[in-house]
Amino acid sequence: MKIKLARFAGFCPGVNNAIKTVLELSKKTNKKIYTLGPLIHNKDVIKNLEEKNIYSVESIDEIKDIKNSVLVIRAHGIPPQTERKIIESGIEYIDATCPLVKKVHRIIEKYEKLGYTTIILGDPNHAEVIGLKGYAKDPYIITSEKDALNLPSIEKANLVSQTTQEIDLFEKVSEILKTKVKDLIINNTICDPTRQRQKETIEEASKSDLVIVIGGKHSANTQRLHQICKNLSKNAILIENENEIDEFLFKNIETVFITAGASTPAWLIERVYKKIESITSKKNILKNIISFMLTTGIFTLLSAISILLYIYISLNTSINKSLFLSLSLAIVAAYIINRKREIKKIEDSIKKEFFIKHQKAISIMMYFFIVISILLALKYNFITFLFIALFLLSSLLYPKIKEKIKIYGLKDLITAIGWSFMLGFTSLIKIKTDFHLKIIISLIVFLLSLERNILISIVHNKNDIIETNTFLTDLGKEITFKIFFLSLIIVFFIIILFSLNPFLFFLLILNYFVFEIIRKNNKADLILFESLIDIPYIILGIILFLKIKH
Repeated sequence: MKIKLARFAGFCPGVNNAIKTVLELSKKTNKKIYTLGPLIHNKDVIKNLEEKNIYSVESIDEIKDIKNSVLVIRAHGIPPQTERKIIESGIEYIDATCPLVKKVHRIIEKYEKLGYTTIILGDPNHAEVIGLKGYAKDPYIITSEKDALNLPSIEKANLVSQTTQEIDLFEKVSEILKTKVKDLIINNTICDPTRQRQKETIEEASKSDLVIVIGGKHSANTQRLHQICKNLSKNAILIENENEIDEFLFKNIETVFITAGASTPAWLIERVYKKIESITSKKNILKNIISFMLTTGIFTLLSAISILLYIYISLNTSINKSLFLSLSLAIVAAYIINRKREIKKIEDSIKKEFFIKHQKAISIMMYFFIVISILLALKYNFITFLFIALFLLSSLLYPKIKEKIKIYGLKDLITAIGWSFMLGFTSLIKIKTDFHLKIIISLIVFLLSLERNILISIVHNKNDIIETNTFLTDLGKEITFKIFFLSLIIVFFIIILFSLNPFLFFLLILNYFVFEIIRKNNKADLILFESLIDIPYIILGIILFLKIKH
């Protein structure tokens, strides 16, 4: 069976901006955060935001402690009367109205001043349309061709649309109004993301035996998308998550098209895709192995081993097996500690499913790694034992550290510092080499880890996984990408200046290509792309291992 996943599906820019706004706000303030109405019409995302103490209210009157609260206006926008009430209340507020919705506000205001009657094509009960109405004196709200035909004759009017309306309906309504309005200004305010989504859906739905639309049942744009599909496909269904998928749906089905509304995160789309794939395809053994290795931290282990091999070869020193294994296992133990902590994150679905299924076995594995790592470190020397114990303790205490320290990209920095401390500084304690060289090696490990973390955060961002304390969420794409490239350049020149093993050039080149591959993909598969990030390190490790053998 062929499964086609829509290119233009998932969060639109307006929703992305609103979510980014509340997450950034949650890091900067100790005040309670409220949104005026649900931030988006998606139960899974709303639940996730509530876990981060971001709550929805229908009216400002529901907020009792105005002084210790912050209100966020969601992407749909609000009427000017509501905005005045918010200002008069004295509450701190942030306007996250979608810029494209703001543009419609300005169009309505402009033509109202020129004496034009406003006609809005949209759902009269939708938050966006309620906001648009507030900018007009006596607007007409129409929802269909019939409503357009029933309008009285108007001398001059301005037609606008709810930004997520159906393109075909807007065009039909426009033609009808041309016969009823002497001076008609047509402003097609349907946004580009909606146009792209609808165009792709029309092309693909008509060719598919089954169309699956993913999104909240209360989302107007998702409902509209579903209606388009029902008109075009033999069989179209609307689901909120993968739990609504049953095997019987795919009986005698050859082609499936999956699309989603503007308030559906990419990670939820992927969950549905994986569920369908598991039902309709033969088990992919290789993919299951990769998933297992990624989820349990084996890829992380192999990357850590590769970095250690490079350090030992660069310094022409022999490998101490006890230290080597101790440091590697400590890194993986820390990885599992953090993954176990994030099990409640609803969006990290693949790892969550695996951890829930094998929680006991993974916990035993984690404690085994911790014990073996500490015992091997103690066998090596007492200082190494203390350093590894400190590293593991800091991994356990990360949530408290995060609350105390407020700096940009804290998660990325702490991970990079941890790797640098363990694989760089601690691995070189008993090795006789210049102190400045130990610092340089530690800096290289720090920068490589930082690059790795940035790549992971880009993959998560493309899957609409809600993260905090990363450079990407704190500083934005442009600055984060610059940090990534600066890191590559610094490591490149360090290798040249200090005459280190040139094999690392190979890793830098591969890291750059991985970055480009991830950057250019609209929807980066979590399993595939997270494993891809570690492939350059694994290849480097294999090359170095073969070099040692020879």
